[in-house]
Amino acid sequence: MDKTFNVEAFDEFGYILWYYAPVSYDQHLKGNLNSTKSKIGTSSVFYFSDDHTELPKHYDPPRLVHVLGSTEHFTSCYTHRGPKFINTDWTPPPYKETFKNDTYIFDKPLLTIHNKNTKEWLQHPHNYFNSEILEKIINTFKNDYQIVYIRPPENPDKFKLQRDNGQTTVNIGDKEVLKRHSEVIDIEDLLKNTHKSYNEIQFMLLANSNHHITPAGDAVIPCYFGGDVLIYNCMHCNSANRGVWKTGSWMEKLSGSKIYGYNNYNDLLNDAKSKWL
Repeated sequence: MDKTFNVEAFDEFGYILWYYAPVSYDQHLKGNLNSTKSKIGTSSVFYFSDDHTELPKHYDPPRLVHVLGSTEHFTSCYTHRGPKFINTDWTPPPYKETFKNDTYIFDKPLLTIHNKNTKEWLQHPHNYFNSEILEKIINTFKNDYQIVYIRPPENPDKFKLQRDNGQTTVNIGDKEVLKRHSEVIDIEDLLKNTHKSYNEIQFMLLANSNHHITPAGDAVIPCYFGGDVLIYNCMHCNSANRGVWKTGSWMEKLSGSKIYGYNNYNDLLNDAKSKWL
């Protein structure tokens, strides 16, 4: 069979995972995938592609699903039921099975905490865990779980990670919290001792865990790795009513994970206690 399917994916990382990766993998399974091109650090995302090229490019809105001839706008991804494109020619790559490993095995179950320190809508981060709730989460679970903290490093280029255009970071006090908790593993420390990319290490950690805590936005990534995904979505920001971050959203189709959404830090923490302790 002639391989004639070529993909270029330079949108935001979440959109690449929602659309371009599943569409590409579906065509790979059908024997049609010829090549893929995407942003720096996406070799792990398109691991199944025999011809993958990384380029430092980024496409800004408007975002239209165009690979298969559709004109569905990407804002349809924000709904609880999901976009129409997930119903045909769309197969999420099995990242959990692919990246499961013997490297990150610990005496206790692995619990991952995603966070971010980038401005949202030109303002201080809304969908993130501040130092107070981060401290509470760590104190709650550190005796029963090996906690791994996942946040993009301050020097992303060094670890083959491309930030989206215009992203600006701020100090959220998380590193000060980690200094008080040496038992917590910081992904940035792991990166210093490997030649692997940020995304590859991130995928390897997530693949070995069934317990994920994450803010909205970054939540797309752990939803690919099964288990429970607890998502914090700020009730006072532009994404407050987006159904994709709510309990039982269509993102459960990415890996069969169980998604739980919260608009309050304490609600998330209390539910995590009831589920995991």
